[in-house]
Amino acid sequence: MKKHLLRTLIAVITFVATVFAPLTPVFADGDTPAVWLQISPVASRVTLNPGDELTYKLYVDNIGTSKFKFRVYASPYTIANEAYEVDFTAETNRTQVTRWITFNQNNEAKKDSEKKWVKEATFELEPNERETVEYKIEVPDDIPSGGQYATIFAESIPESEATSTGVRTVSRVGMILYGSTSGETVEKATISNLNVKPFLTGGKISAEVDLSNEGNTDYSATVSMNIDKIIGGTVAEVKSNYPVIPDSPTRHAVLEWEETPAFGIFKVKTTVQALDQTLEDEKIVLVLPIYIIIIMLVLLTIIIAWLIILIRKRRAQKSRLIV
Repeated sequence: MKKHLLRTLIAVITFVATVFAPLTPVFADGDTPAVWLQISPVASRVTLNPGDELTYKLYVDNIGTSKFKFRVYASPYTIANEAYEVDFTAETNRTQVTRWITFNQNNEAKKDSEKKWVKEATFELEPNERETVEYKIEVPDDIPSGGQYATIFAESIPESEATSTGVRTVSRVGMILYGSTSGETVEKATISNLNVKPFLTGGKISAEVDLSNEGNTDYSATVSMNIDKIIGGTVAEVKSNYPVIPDSPTRHAVLEWEETPAFGIFKVKTTVQALDQTLEDEKIVLVLPIYIIIIMLVLLTIIIAWLIILIRKRRAQKSRLIV
């Protein structure tokens, strides 16, 4: 009986481990796209005073394999929802700077009088070449106080509106412009609903938190996780910054530990800082894959069945002895 139970247990464990073993996908290396743009910097902060005329530069690189034309233009930078998905079409009181931006179409001009300022400029790039794009912000005399936000896009122009298959190949990259106007600046952050799940059957250890901006200018919140072994030292420290725009939905920020192992018990300390606000949380987190839970349940069932059989067998032996 014991040998039969042992063979059954080994077979069950082998089957469960095989069925639930993680699969590692294999990806083939792709070729470099023919049309591929890169912009730098990816973000810029500017101070906007009434009546200012400010000139800046950005850089567009062709890191693809073909020559192509591209256009540069400005769009609003608006937050659509708590996941912080961006809407590049909705205009608000915080995106007026979009209308103040123009681009120099004649980058070869030596004098200011020769520069041609347009809302949308077009250029051409050979592979591995860079274009320096000059842009200007003309600030009106009457502007709202607080933050102003826009996105400057560089977008490839297809040779024709559509290929023979009806599909256009377009590459688009953007630089976020964070503007701060003169006037009364109000900075006010609210941190709420900090949560770290104490038990995981898969996925990554993560911290989730809601960040609200009740001021009139943006701020950057910092979320960090310090992950320790129950007995031992620090395993990992994870940190990330989350910009929060005024007059936007509450941001639901999620910070993940990408190297979360399949099994472990950890002490996780989470800290969130936003302006003068700080919120902390400390929890014991158990990571236990579903297949291990199944194995444990199978083992428990086998042990209980074996104990029941053993108890019945002993009772039967005692009954025979009494008779």
